[in-house]
Amino acid sequence: MSSQCAWLMLVTFPFFLMAGAQEKPVCTALSNIGKEVLVGSNLTVSCVFSKTCTQIIFRDNEEIKNKQSSSLNEVSVDVKDVTELSIFTCRCKEDPEPCGIDITPGYPPDIPENLTCVRKTEYGNVTCTWKIGRETKIMTICQLWVYDGHLLSYSSVMSSTGLCFSTFPIRGSMLQLSLTLNVSNSLGSKVSGPHNFTLRNIVKPSRPNITHIDCFSRRCHLHTDNHSMNLVEVQYKVENQILGSLQTGAEPILNVSSLHPYTTYKFRIRRKINREVGLWSDWSLEKEAETKEEAPDTELDVWYMQEIKSKNCFRIFWKKLSKSEAKGKILRYKISVQVEKKRNLTILDANITNRLICCSSCSVSVSAINSKGQSPAKFINLRFPDSVLDVESQILSNDSIALSWPELAIAGHKTEYVVHWYAVGEKEKLSWIRVMNTSIEVTGLQPHKCYHGAVTALRSNGPAVASIQGISTWQSVPEQGPVPQQSSKKSESLEVKWSTIPQDKIRGCLRRYSIYLNKLNGSIEHFSVEYTKTQYTISGLSPGECYNLWVTAWTDAGEGPKGSDLPFCTLPDSEKLLSLVILAGGTVLLICLIILCVCQFSSVQKRFLRCCQCLLPTVIPDPANSKCAREYVVDQFQHHQSDSSMSEDPDIMEVQEVPYHSGFTCNYIKSFSQESTSSDTTQITRTTDVTGDYIYTRGAISGGEEEEEDEEERSFDEFGFRPCINPFLEPLVLSNGKLKLDAVIINCSEFMDCT
Repeated sequence: MSSQCAWLMLVTFPFFLMAGAQEKPVCTALSNIGKEVLVGSNLTVSCVFSKTCTQIIFRDNEEIKNKQSSSLNEVSVDVKDVTELSIFTCRCKEDPEPCGIDITPGYPPDIPENLTCVRKTEYGNVTCTWKIGRETKIMTICQLWVYDGHLLSYSSVMSSTGLCFSTFPIRGSMLQLSLTLNVSNSLGSKVSGPHNFTLRNIVKPSRPNITHIDCFSRRCHLHTDNHSMNLVEVQYKVENQILGSLQTGAEPILNVSSLHPYTTYKFRIRRKINREVGLWSDWSLEKEAETKEEAPDTELDVWYMQEIKSKNCFRIFWKKLSKSEAKGKILRYKISVQVEKKRNLTILDANITNRLICCSSCSVSVSAINSKGQSPAKFINLRFPDSVLDVESQILSNDSIALSWPELAIAGHKTEYVVHWYAVGEKEKLSWIRVMNTSIEVTGLQPHKCYHGAVTALRSNGPAVASIQGISTWQSVPEQGPVPQQSSKKSESLEVKWSTIPQDKIRGCLRRYSIYLNKLNGSIEHFSVEYTKTQYTISGLSPGECYNLWVTAWTDAGEGPKGSDLPFCTLPDSEKLLSLVILAGGTVLLICLIILCVCQFSSVQKRFLRCCQCLLPTVIPDPANSKCAREYVVDQFQHHQSDSSMSEDPDIMEVQEVPYHSGFTCNYIKSFSQESTSSDTTQITRTTDVTGDYIYTRGAISGGEEEEEDEEERSFDEFGFRPCINPFLEPLVLSNGKLKLDAVIINCSEFMDCT
């Protein structure tokens, strides 16, 4: 067995020798002053190779020139002013395996300073921290030597921020500490001390805790964890602004007073052993609480403006109360308008801050209401101002202007002035300020916006006002042009209107519009229009011709681009004539419809009938030509032929015209019927009954007229006029029996009985 092991060792030994030969480094890098050097130092880096080869040296992966030393296997390089970490590597050109060295510049430590020691509670360990000045940039060791009858050493490594710290226990009943600090690195070391401390003075209590808070409108009760500390400090703030702090004895419940209603406070506390000794603990975590509401006791700031479109209307504005002034959540506003002895009350939502009021002279009061009550009413008299002030303005910057005006001399007291302003199109965002002097600087304006405003002097005999129109802190030409539209056109004129430019595209105060009219011959005519108008009538155009039109806008900085083109053609004269014909025909048709509707009234028909009767000639028909009379004659003739008892001579019926009592003729027809008997041989004629029937033909027409109408008829007859029948009106005779003549229809029901 031993012979086999010997043989195995002989076989494997050459391989171990080869492996050992391969692990030997190709080269070794060295520095003449070490790896950690003082910043700005000069040094020499050299590399010693284990074999002969073509030697290369690099600095931060860049090849640098080297100098050959006396030995063929060594190469070196001189480095000057090292200020940052540098990596040097060497290798054979034929072999990629390198060797290298890192040169780190740094500083020796400064004398330790700012030593602070804290003992966690009265029975805890002591932790001390200190600084070593500037950063050394290289590894630095910190040491704390504690002497309590015996010298004890505690070490730590400096942090990246240059801070050293060390923690150690307190043995026995020590009352004093004596400490010495030592800081060292490869470039040097420094010592500080001894430093003496009284243990009671460095005791720091643990951080306290606020469990919960109970608040009222002006005070809060803080409940804390119960610790046996003698002194507690309470700090409270609103929106990261510290409002106050107080120190009190350590109690389970801490009272904080003199707070504001409806305000959210952040509370925190800390504590210490007593006022004379010890350190303050860390602050507790902040805890929020809100005080309860109270009725507001501050008047609203109210102002008004006269409406431009309605001279008897005003728009009143009011500023919202601040959270501290409101003392609660404002739920609504109460507006009271007093006109003579009549009062109108209006309740508005809390998000409304203006109201339109129409009256000639009235008093208005505004109040804010929360859950606990309402604020004192702010009264303001709405009166029409006089324009007696003159205001001068000066642009100070892109967001501010200066205003000044002459003072109004009012005996006995100074005059209060109200300056208000608003951006065009944003009147609801009216801003105002009250001043007692005659100048003001208005800030917070936005460039490219146009502002209007006024300065109002509050006088006892009525306000005096000066308007401020069109002020902009910085202007440019409009970015967009108006878009024209055709409103109406004729053969020689065109009415055009255009849309307003959005306020953010005007880029200043709008001054005017320009309308350009391009004719077929290439000539361009332009018209200037005030900026308050958005329509214009162009006259003097040629009928039947085509034009092109566009509109531009102007600010003080110049003219903006044109909007879209509006091509149009005027109407030709034929179309104008056709329009007139259509208009005339429509007018005639409308008149006919009106007359037709009016003629449906019976009173109108009667008067129209009288007019027609006066115009037609008088025609008196012969009653003998009537159909009824002819049939009667034929019937009587046949009767006499068949009746043998009757004589050969037929009976005679006389029809004659009987004058009317008032002088009219042909108004009545009288019929006479004669009854007779005869014997077989002789005909004895005697009158047994004579019946006179009078038929008043006009009775069916008028149905009985009043005296005034009869007199009118007489007047017509005096001039020889005769009544007539209108064939376009409804039938004049409604009874069954009719005497139908060739010209007229008269009632003959009483003339004879045809049955």
